Amino acid sequence: MTATTYSEPEYAKSQDRATAPFYHPNIERRIVPETQELLEKYSHVPREQQSEHVHKVRDQAWDIRAYPCIGLGSYLTPQLRRLPVYDDILERVKQGAVLMDVGTFVGHDLRRLVYDGAPSDKLYGIDIVSHFDVGYDFFRDRDRFGGHFIEADILSTSSPELVALKGGVDVVVVSQVLHQWDWDNQLRAAQALTTFTRPGSMIVGNQIGNPEAQAISLRPGSAALWRHNPDTFAKMFEAVGDATGTRWETQAWLRTFEEMGWDAEDGAWMEPNVRVIEFVAKRIS
Repeated sequence: MTATTYSEPEYAKSQDRATAPFYHPNIERRIVPETQELLEKYSHVPREQQSEHVHKVRDQAWDIRAYPCIGLGSYLTPQLRRLPVYDDILERVKQGAVLMDVGTFVGHDLRRLVYDGAPSDKLYGIDIVSHFDVGYDFFRDRDRFGGHFIEADILSTSSPELVALKGGVDVVVVSQVLHQWDWDNQLRAAQALTTFTRPGSMIVGNQIGNPEAQAISLRPGSAALWRHNPDTFAKMFEAVGDATGTRWETQAWLRTFEEMGWDAEDGAWMEPNVRVIEFVAKRIS
């Protein structure tokens, strides 16, 4: 499988900060207490230096890729930790489970796991473009974080590092990734994710959703994207199971941007009634 036509959305290409609808010059309010604690106690960045540190590193990341989560600073809100299965995931990793974070960006969720007591040697961060050095600069842990970062497309069959993980991952985290594509390509990506799993594994995360499942275009002439609601997300994993010979127990629910710790206006550049859909899919067989 190749992914040359849809692995990255058009809007991720370099954009002028002054005109991008999803770049906020000041994201200090995004430095929520959980992130303040992580930066202070894990990264040893004093509170009074955190705002300058966050803005400097955010702009370094934006210059690599102009993703909305970078411009808005939404990546600063811990997302894996908000899932109801987080404690289970943390305990599994403490017991030796392998966790793979797809679309890891700077590896925020991986650092949170380590701060919460997980060993880092079984943590893998995957991204199609490397923000890994930016992550080391952000968390100031290049000499002590033992996780593994792989710059590759999850749909690639030619990456030896990814091939080595096939069938050996216990927890796949995929947040703010699948919503970049239409139904068919989300299905294709979800099928690819299952190849890393084994019975008992979980695929968890979030993405942009909508109470009204629909295909949308963010701008005239742009590629169509599919917005799931909980019902269609569960149906997609039924289709994944049918295509891969696996069985999945899927739970999904919607949250408002405010419930995610973001601002309602962060979604103003998208379609009406936009939400975040969180999900937990457990592999039964």
